[in-house]
Amino acid sequence: MQKLNEWLGIEFPFIQGGMANIATAEFAAAVSNAGALGLIGAGGMPPEVFQESIRRCRSLTDKPFGVNIMLMHPQVEQLAAIAARRADAVVVFLGEEAILSGEAHSLSDLHLAGAQSGLLAAAR
Repeated sequence: MQKLNEWLGIEFPFIQGGMANIATAEFAAAVSNAGALGLIGAGGMPPEVFQESIRRCRSLTDKPFGVNIMLMHPQVEQLAAIAARRADAVVVFLGEEAILSGEAHSLSDLHLAGAQSGLLAAAR
């Protein structure tokens, strides 16, 4: 079985939480530069701001980083399409993955469970 850090291409098997309004491009880049997987928390970002955050993070690190997308976001399809083209990893949270379609549906690399029911759903 492959170790998490090997699978993600990082030095340490740690994933930073994708906390909305805290997990900025700069924070994610700093975590990635330190050897873990930094995450940009999309929170309620509009797609243009999300895209710019990914671009800014990419300019601050050459290490892998990811994004955290809440599936209940009203523009989740747009965020997912942006992430599919630009992020190294995508964490999905708070919502039904079934709402994603096409290119966006292939994004479910990592699942975070906020409750046992979410963990059981992700395991299916």
